[in-house]
Amino acid sequence: MALRKILTIKNVGRFHSYCASGDVTLKRYNLVFAENGRGKTTLCDIFRSLQSGDAAPVKGRRTLGSGTAPEISILTEGGTATFGPDGWSTRLPALAIFDSTFVSQNVYSGDVVDLAHKRNLYRVIIGKEGVDQAFQVEELDADIRTKTAEIRDRRAYVQSHIPPGMTVEAFLDLTPDPEIDTKINAKQMELEAVRQTDQLRVRAGLSPLALPPMPENFELVLTTTLEGLIADASNRVAAQIETHGMHARGETWLSEGVRYIRDNRCPFCDQSLRGSTLAEAYSTYFSESYNKLRQQIVALRGSIENTFGDRAIAQAERIIDANTAAVEFWARYCEVSRPVLPTPTSVGDVLRTMRQAALQLVDKKHSAPLERILLDAGFLAAVAAADSLRKGATVYNESVQRANVAISEKKAAAGSADVRAVEDALRHLLAVKARYQPSAIVACEALDNATKEKKSLEDDKASARARLDEYTKQVIGRYEKTINDLLDDFQAGFRITETKHAYPGGVPSSSFQILINDIPVDLGDASTPLDTPSFRNTLSSGDRNTLALAFFLAELAHDRDKARRIVVFDDPFNSQDAFRKDHTVEKIRKCGEGCSQVMVLSHDQGFLKRVWDRLAPQAAERKCLQLARVGLRNTAISEWDIDKATQQRYKADLKTLADYYNTGWGDLRDVVSKIRPVLETYCRNLYPSQFPVSDMLPSIITKIRQAGPTHDFAAVVEDMDTINVYTRRYHHGESPQPASENISDIELQGFVKKTLSITGYC
Repeated sequence: MALRKILTIKNVGRFHSYCASGDVTLKRYNLVFAENGRGKTTLCDIFRSLQSGDAAPVKGRRTLGSGTAPEISILTEGGTATFGPDGWSTRLPALAIFDSTFVSQNVYSGDVVDLAHKRNLYRVIIGKEGVDQAFQVEELDADIRTKTAEIRDRRAYVQSHIPPGMTVEAFLDLTPDPEIDTKINAKQMELEAVRQTDQLRVRAGLSPLALPPMPENFELVLTTTLEGLIADASNRVAAQIETHGMHARGETWLSEGVRYIRDNRCPFCDQSLRGSTLAEAYSTYFSESYNKLRQQIVALRGSIENTFGDRAIAQAERIIDANTAAVEFWARYCEVSRPVLPTPTSVGDVLRTMRQAALQLVDKKHSAPLERILLDAGFLAAVAAADSLRKGATVYNESVQRANVAISEKKAAAGSADVRAVEDALRHLLAVKARYQPSAIVACEALDNATKEKKSLEDDKASARARLDEYTKQVIGRYEKTINDLLDDFQAGFRITETKHAYPGGVPSSSFQILINDIPVDLGDASTPLDTPSFRNTLSSGDRNTLALAFFLAELAHDRDKARRIVVFDDPFNSQDAFRKDHTVEKIRKCGEGCSQVMVLSHDQGFLKRVWDRLAPQAAERKCLQLARVGLRNTAISEWDIDKATQQRYKADLKTLADYYNTGWGDLRDVVSKIRPVLETYCRNLYPSQFPVSDMLPSIITKIRQAGPTHDFAAVVEDMDTINVYTRRYHHGESPQPASENISDIELQGFVKKTLSITGYC
């Protein structure tokens, strides 16, 4: 189903609004000229999208700035294929496209061959039948991964039914037990008894109740008066306190103030205190003994607050509560009685009352340190209550001691049963019961079925992979030979070897080595050091493109559907020298003989002219088109007069030679490469019947010599032969090092002069 005409392309790349006009019907051989950036790559992406049915390559080429979706219509032998918002109306699988995308996807990218290239190239090598087998392996592998995920989920669901500590495999192997409930009940009773024994060994007994004592110096501090102080000083201080209404805080305030007297000056008004009898009375009254007594009072207060504080009271209450709880526990296992305090008032209330009564007395002493403070009725009542509590605590602690004796005897009598063994036995019984619950039965059956299905898939994959391996071994050797034959035809100077396949990541991929001077070089990858020979540093740009073209042509050669193929080449000669270009031309011609249709897109008019001339016997089956700019934004497909266009190329090359000869300026290698094409075109233009387009300069020289001295070129044939021998050094296939052959400017000037003289340009 060949292509017949590209009818419309709208809003795709450079094709803003193309509609077919004129005779742009496609034939068996189609040569399309386009300057770089005019739409060749876009056209290849359209063909690739049509081949696969994937709309992404076209949508990704949507014309920038256009608000309208892409539209395409292409006439084929089977009807019109259209592209719209929903993609293509049909596919054209017969398309085979060699372009930069084929190279970057299947051979190399930049200067590196990575795993993706190896996987894609594998599909190229093994052909459709092998791809189908590889696809079966990949499908099975994907099914296995899906089944593995299913098994993981089902396994997790089964795990939710399993008691802790048991594996899924052990759970699945459990057998049903009709007496399971009876066995579980018996084992639970056994475990309870064992656990009680175990707890008895580690459970604490009761704690004695300790009540805080009153500080021993409490009454002594309260009754200390410091009688050695001068009575007059005492009277004067008391009078001063009374006069100024200081009352309870008087002595404290005056005592503190005396400490701030410096240089006999009042700390309040800064007047001199010399001769002041009142100041002397203060100093006498507030002596060192007085201050020491005050410190004892303060320390006594702190001791009472700490000893009878809330924390100490709470500790006593916690002991009572803990003992009550302990008695409740131990009463189930031995004869113990709960200790009871005989006092009607709680421990906390008694101790708080004691603290409050004692602090009141201390505070009273603090306000009047020199007075004798007597124990009042409130304090004595609190002391009586505390004494009663202490007697009760003695009785309480005796009960605690008796209880602890009974507890110790019980602990000593406790057995040494193995709790873990009983627990393990109970867990096993519970697992058996859980295993044969309805939901667990369903879950286990689903897991078992999924596991069996995975095993079946793995067996199928192993069989499919074995078939693929056997098929690949048969094909890969033939494919390697075909590639090497093509590389020999291209005189590439290298071969490939050790072509084999593997399954990294479970996906089939290919690998090979480059053989240069009979030395194998691994492909390497992006991480291969630059000082290690690899694909990136052993092949030139032209070699890489030649290798990629060889892979593509080898794929066609082994394609069983080759006769149906529509082959598209986009600049298939990148970085190739003249010899390889000529061989590429021949391969394109042969593709047309074995395939349904060929299309060659190129920016090189000379290359397209070589193809055109090589197709001369099939003139009725060849067509020349061009992608031409229309306005600023659009590209049109139109007819192209290749003879007229390449004649202009001849004139341009001739002018290059003349400019070099006259000015000495120009790229020497570019100048020398134009000498032979100029002479060949000149001879063909003068004698088209004698020198067809297939004749190169050596053939032309041979025909002139065969014609003898009567030929018009007989006088210059020796000069032509000399030029031929000279230029031979700079053409691949005629010199071992054409790219590095040194060019003498003086020598080149002479041969350019001969060329211009023969062509009549000077």
